[in-house]
Amino acid sequence: MDNRLIPITKTVDALVIGGGPAGSSCALWLHKLGVDTLLVEAGDRLGGLQRRSPYENLWIPGVMGQTGEQVAEALHAHIVAAGVPHLLQTRIGNIRPTAEGYEVTFGTTRVLTKHLIVATGTKPNAGPFQPSDCVVIGPGHPMENLPVDNRKIAILGGGDNAFDQARFVLQRGAKSVTIFSRTTPRAQALLQASVPEVRVIVGPYTADPARLTVNGDRFDGFGVMYGFMASVPEGLNITNENGYVEVNRDGETSRPQVWACGEVTDYWHPCVTTAAAHGIQVAKQISRRLARTPATIPS
Repeated sequence: MDNRLIPITKTVDALVIGGGPAGSSCALWLHKLGVDTLLVEAGDRLGGLQRRSPYENLWIPGVMGQTGEQVAEALHAHIVAAGVPHLLQTRIGNIRPTAEGYEVTFGTTRVLTKHLIVATGTKPNAGPFQPSDCVVIGPGHPMENLPVDNRKIAILGGGDNAFDQARFVLQRGAKSVTIFSRTTPRAQALLQASVPEVRVIVGPYTADPARLTVNGDRFDGFGVMYGFMASVPEGLNITNENGYVEVNRDGETSRPQVWACGEVTDYWHPCVTTAAAHGIQVAKQISRRLARTPATIPS
């Protein structure tokens, strides 16, 4: 559809794409700093990947005892209570540069914004696999829904999530768990030590999801833990060689007035707390930039 046929329905100073910890924190701070802001999220609730996690998040200071889902729900409730303008179940269509900023379409809505913030986070890397009743991609609820009682389960990957999920699968009554890692496992030593009963096979392997075999050995289910990959809106061309969004110290990308924050940038040590902090830092930079150039986009 030609964007010119869609009337401009909103003009803002900042449009934040993605409602996880980074995007929600960025939008919250922009809103409280007096910046006309709109937050858009593809899902039906805010909270990002924390919505997938039924496990207690032991790494966030001050929220001891709360699961990832509860952290996500608290984030959603905060945005609503603070009155931050936001749209749910909204997928971005076209993004086009204008003289003053960017034109963004989603559905029958066209928004003009001076600053565009990409906070779309990451998604589990599926590799060559497709999810099915017996093949699960990534940690959290998908793995919890995999039948494991008295079954042989193969975990593919050698990171933290591989060993974490192996532990949870054993706790749920699996007959055995085997981790296949092509290289020396990179998971934390404490996580590896927590599952001494798990067999770890290091080296090349061939996994057949149709037959549920790895190197010819038959299993009852696969857990694919190949880490995460950035979810980047199409058409921006702001990624590095690893597929993540490249940003400078301020959080601005190679395209003027396009910013990014959180795990989509692979910025230092990705987690909930660093993502939220990065979103706040970007909000402060945008607020300062607007204070120096206060003119708004003409409607």
